[in-house]
Amino acid sequence: MTLQKRVPFRLIRLKNFFLILVKNRLAFAGLILLLLFVFAAAAAPLLTSNYPTEKAGGKLAPPFWVSYIYGNARYSQNAQFGSLTTYTNTSSLGVSVQSTSLGPNDVNVTVRSVAGGTVIVGKTLDYSYSAPPSEMFGTLVVTPSSLSLGSSQPQVAVFFDRIGVREWGPLWNDTLKPGLTSQTTIRSTDPGLAARLGYQSGTDLGQIVFSAKGAYRYFVMINLPPGQFQASFLIKQFSMSLYGNTYGLMGTDFTGADIFSQFVYGTQLSLMVGLIATIIGIGVGLIIGLLAGFLGKMVDEVLMRFTDMMLVIPSLPLLIVLASVLGSSLWNIILILGFLGWMGFARLVRSQVLSLRERPFIEAAKASGAGTSYILARHIFPNIVGLTYVNLALSVPAAIVGEAALSFLGLGDQTAITWGKMLESARESFTGLAWWWIIPPGLGIAMLSLSFILIGYSLDELFNPRLRRRR
Repeated sequence: MTLQKRVPFRLIRLKNFFLILVKNRLAFAGLILLLLFVFAAAAAPLLTSNYPTEKAGGKLAPPFWVSYIYGNARYSQNAQFGSLTTYTNTSSLGVSVQSTSLGPNDVNVTVRSVAGGTVIVGKTLDYSYSAPPSEMFGTLVVTPSSLSLGSSQPQVAVFFDRIGVREWGPLWNDTLKPGLTSQTTIRSTDPGLAARLGYQSGTDLGQIVFSAKGAYRYFVMINLPPGQFQASFLIKQFSMSLYGNTYGLMGTDFTGADIFSQFVYGTQLSLMVGLIATIIGIGVGLIIGLLAGFLGKMVDEVLMRFTDMMLVIPSLPLLIVLASVLGSSLWNIILILGFLGWMGFARLVRSQVLSLRERPFIEAAKASGAGTSYILARHIFPNIVGLTYVNLALSVPAAIVGEAALSFLGLGDQTAITWGKMLESARESFTGLAWWWIIPPGLGIAMLSLSFILIGYSLDELFNPRLRRRR
């Protein structure tokens, strides 16, 4: 049969095999689960806009949907002040202002004044939540240029305003000087910020300012000195973000990072670790089992005694020692899991080969002059390929759980986002175990392992006539 004819024939066989497999209920359920995880891993950049380690919401914020269970009164979500607006107050009649927007948070303001006055650059927000945010974070950078100074210098200050109700400030102020940049970072958790406004040190200012629904303004005020005055002010990174006490589908961790993004990106590495480590283990076990079973004698004795020695060593302590000695990079863990997961499969392959090598077709192949490699590749391996597929599927969960165990113990790759690393971070957070933090990775490990187990049992049933159900 030519290669051109062989390829379509094999595709037809693969199609028929797949159709038989999906008729099995266990296999169908396992494939559906596995496809969901594969989709999550492949589409991770599309499913979430957050990188797993970047701050996305308030610290230890539960998922947004808890507000539908317990009511909206206690919960808020992320909010951000809108676009920049530049204007002067009503008493600054002698001030001429021109502004050029450079982006949502940047503006260049040119000012001409004959008697002093005030220039205001602000943002507004219609805060629609009854509960205050858990955190408040803002930045501001002001750089004056073309500054013509008189006897005094312009002042800059930052304020909050619940429009028509109350004003809070200045949150920060400074004197502007030619060519020098003034900048600040405003955090609601900064104890000095509350004390500056007359509140008890340690008070969260966000809890006070955003204690009710309403229209709010966040603005920077530049007070111009008396007399003729002209200058340009480059205002950059003028932003204020409110982090709610709920966020996303799965909430946030103790740093405010999105747990959903960690989960979907962790799916990629869990699948990679499970599949690559299992392929290595199955490959090593297959080679050792084939050689030991077919060659026999001294080769069989040496390989099987080495296999027995590896079997009696406790696997988890050995994994811990090797991960500590070799390093905790992800590839080291994959190699360790792979080269420690072949022993059981090697003995299983050897037992099958011992039976196959006595069959008449093997004797006929030897009589016709076929070499050892030819017989192993063309006669022995095709008869145990079903066994290989079954053990390949059933061994993936062990590799996934092994990586999760090492990561949970602190021996995993600290730079990689895996489900085990998520559980380790939850354990070491010292803030209590939030259920929305520990359930997703734990459930992910269980369900991904279950998908391979269901497929493995179905393959075993398909390849083993003794297990095949009567139809």
